Amino acid sequence: MPGDANPTTSPSIDEQYAHREQLRQGYLDAMGIQTWYPRVQLLNAQAPRPFDWIQEDVRALKNEAATSTEPVAQHTISPSREPTPDYTPTRAADILGQFLPPAPEQPATEEKAALTNTTPEPVKSVNTVVSKFRLIVQPVTDECLVVAEMPHSGLNQFSRFHQRLLDDILRALNVTTDQAPTFREFVWPMADNRGLLSRMNQDDHSAADAVRAFLNNQYGLSRRRTILLLGQSAARFVLDPEKDFDHLRGIQQGNQPNQYFAVTYGLNELMKQSVLKREAWQDISPLLTISRT
Repeated sequence: MPGDANPTTSPSIDEQYAHREQLRQGYLDAMGIQTWYPRVQLLNAQAPRPFDWIQEDVRALKNEAATSTEPVAQHTISPSREPTPDYTPTRAADILGQFLPPAPEQPATEEKAALTNTTPEPVKSVNTVVSKFRLIVQPVTDECLVVAEMPHSGLNQFSRFHQRLLDDILRALNVTTDQAPTFREFVWPMADNRGLLSRMNQDDHSAADAVRAFLNNQYGLSRRRTILLLGQSAARFVLDPEKDFDHLRGIQQGNQPNQYFAVTYGLNELMKQSVLKREAWQDISPLLTISRT
């Protein structure tokens, strides 16, 4: 309008696209996703979006296309065309070279023989798989503690049906209480890893140490006489992360003379597969005999 000191103009299409692309890249960077872009225009490829091109590569490609008179078939690339030296595949030595000591120099006469007679060893990749699990911890009495495995994903998974099944198991073991059931969750890996937690490793042994520290600090694990471990994660990360679940099932002697761990299937497994209840009772029923001694 006439008289406005600062007239506003709508952004152009390129500016709108640049803003959307910047916003998209921000989301991808926050999620840790690496985005890859082509550095040059490929032959017979769809026109690229307005990314930041490397000008030297663009000029090299234009000069190469201008000097070439050989026709190119549609949707095909000439097999005689070789990539420019800037786009050679990255080798493992290119990445590891900065961490390795420099190799001793060899005489020129021996260099060729050394290269032909030496077979490079394959680079071993180390993949650390972080275990993900969720544990429900419920103190039943001063002597009895329950640690049950729940699915890692999802919220409010410990329903009244799980509580009803757990009450039936405790009743069968002659464990009763007048207190209302209360429970807490332990989730690994920890979402809040600030401070000292940021320096903690994420391997299974660190997870087991974190679970035991949590149970000792919050529930006095060492003074509990009966600990019921329901599920694979509950058994492995309380007792021994290196042992299989089948080797841990049953009654395990604790560190204290009168401390026993009863290991069997998780509540979810027992609810989905009723045939496992017989095996579960065989795993934990020896507690009845132990409690009488």
